[in-house]
Amino acid sequence: MSNNRSSNGKKIAVALILIAIIGGIVYMGVMNATETEATDGIPRNAVTVQWDNPHRQTIISSVSARGTVELIHTATIFPETQAQIQRLYVEVGDVVEIGDLLITYDASILDTLNDRLAEARLALRSAELALQATRIAPSGTEIMAAEAQIDQARNQRASVEAQLQQIDLNISQIQVNIQTAQNHRNNVQSLFNNGIATRTELDNAENSVRQLEDQLAITQAQRNAQELGIPLAEESERLAIAQLDALRNRNNQPAAVNQAQLQEVNVAQARLRIEQIQRDIDSFIHEERATAAGTILSMTVREGGFSVTGQPLMEIADTTSNNLLITVHVPENDAGHIEVGQEAEISGGALGGHTYMGYISRIHPIAAPRQMGTSVETVLTVEVTPGETARLRPGYTVDAAVVTNISEYAIVVPLMSTLSIGGNNFVYVITEESLAERRYITIGEHTGMYVAATGVDENDRIISNPINIHDGMPVRPVSR
Repeated sequence: MSNNRSSNGKKIAVALILIAIIGGIVYMGVMNATETEATDGIPRNAVTVQWDNPHRQTIISSVSARGTVELIHTATIFPETQAQIQRLYVEVGDVVEIGDLLITYDASILDTLNDRLAEARLALRSAELALQATRIAPSGTEIMAAEAQIDQARNQRASVEAQLQQIDLNISQIQVNIQTAQNHRNNVQSLFNNGIATRTELDNAENSVRQLEDQLAITQAQRNAQELGIPLAEESERLAIAQLDALRNRNNQPAAVNQAQLQEVNVAQARLRIEQIQRDIDSFIHEERATAAGTILSMTVREGGFSVTGQPLMEIADTTSNNLLITVHVPENDAGHIEVGQEAEISGGALGGHTYMGYISRIHPIAAPRQMGTSVETVLTVEVTPGETARLRPGYTVDAAVVTNISEYAIVVPLMSTLSIGGNNFVYVITEESLAERRYITIGEHTGMYVAATGVDENDRIISNPINIHDGMPVRPVSR
């Protein structure tokens, strides 16, 4: 791309004018073609053409990209403490110097800080008492209660064992009864088979066996359930013993140690809180002053409002050229032409027709996708440092034309005179015999309606309207 290239609309308008002129000349040539006699050595049927000499011209190539005016450094004013703002001495847009008065605070905040200090001292006393409580030895009542828990767990286990013994006796008796019932059933079965016993007697004998077997299953289930009480009683006894040991050694147990350590932390934090509040009281300031020179860009507070520690009050920045840069986004297809130090011409609607010069001061190392209009394309971010910046303001969107190459005294030919076949570019040169001669050229950058070309020189006559022209055709040059 070239910084001096005309817009597409202007090119189309010029091209249409040239085509109209060429069409008239072609018409004249056709009319002359009916005559075959030569005049001044030029055949009557020669096509009338316009021509132009190649000439030398400086071509400036550039890459165009949009950018944003940004600040390099800003100073943010943070409050030293939280207080009510009594008076504001500046507003957005004011220019200040280092040390200028910005804000004064209401000193009644000191009363609030003193109240907080008193509360913090009470919290410290409470934490110290809690720490002392973790170091008190167990009382006799606590020991007796723990020993009673051990006796209760042991008695519970003895009761479970006694119940298990009784259940075992019951199981043994049921098993004997089952054996007796099975023998009786077998006898009745034999008598039934021989026709002596009835079906009812046999069914009753089998029911007796089944009832005893069900009773055995239920009793065994009861034993299994009761047996679970043994480990529970043992665990209760173990926990009770452990509790008694922990009670006797309460101050040496990990839990007690952890509790004591926790209370020690609470005491330390309470002391730090007191120190912090005391520092706030000692460091309370009645005013805020500018720490940097520049323009007030923004403010987040108002008179009567409160400052909040850690939240900015206002932002100050130098808006002159020393603190401005322009961040532009160069499409990746043009990025290979960009180098640090190249000049850039800055323009834009907000600049009122003025243009400024700058230079590329930094190229970001990584390209990234960016929304460009309705599409996303990969761009390389480039920083341009501007020179004079009377109309530049942070946040403006501007156009930057980065000068990538300057070809001094390049030979150029009319853009409309160039043709191409099979990727080879050429023009038609008028020979001394008034014949059109094809001359192959290498084209380079173009500027306006001309394009740089090698393969021709300034003495050649280039046909500027090569429509329907072929190699060796008689032509009649007309004045330019």
